[in-house]
Amino acid sequence: MANLGTREKIIIGIVGILILYAAVDILTPKKKTIEFDMKQKTEELKTFVTTLSTGIGKDAPNSIGVLVFSRAEKDWAGDPFLDDKSFRAWSQTRELVKDSVVAPKIEFVYSGYLEIKGKRMAIINGMEYGEGEALDVKGYVLKSVSPTGVVIENRRIGATVNVPLLE
Repeated sequence: MANLGTREKIIIGIVGILILYAAVDILTPKKKTIEFDMKQKTEELKTFVTTLSTGIGKDAPNSIGVLVFSRAEKDWAGDPFLDDKSFRAWSQTRELVKDSVVAPKIEFVYSGYLEIKGKRMAIINGMEYGEGEALDVKGYVLKSVSPTGVVIENRRIGATVNVPLLE
């Protein structure tokens, strides 16, 4: 070993230092590493969320919300946009309409018939409707369609109207 050059001496010195560092690293006691127990952390999170949500529920004035929703679901006694005189006139006409069973006279014009792939359609008041569809006039449904006429039902009173094809 007496014939070692400078380069070899440097390499042997570096290897010696590395061996010494490894021995010190292996033999010295390690610091405790922080390990997470996922089950424990999950339980802690659940309890935190539960206590937070129950605490929020206690602080909020929920009686006001219940009151608002209960009143919103009830029928209004009067229209807030009408004055007293107009409201009385409106409520009287409303009662008269409720008492009368006769439906208002509505004119229907049946102006066209289409049959596409077995589906029959009618043109009523300029709009296309299939059997069973609700018409633009509220409460009316197209019951049946034929080339010569249609049957329209008033769902409110159950009456039907036969409308012939306009030629």
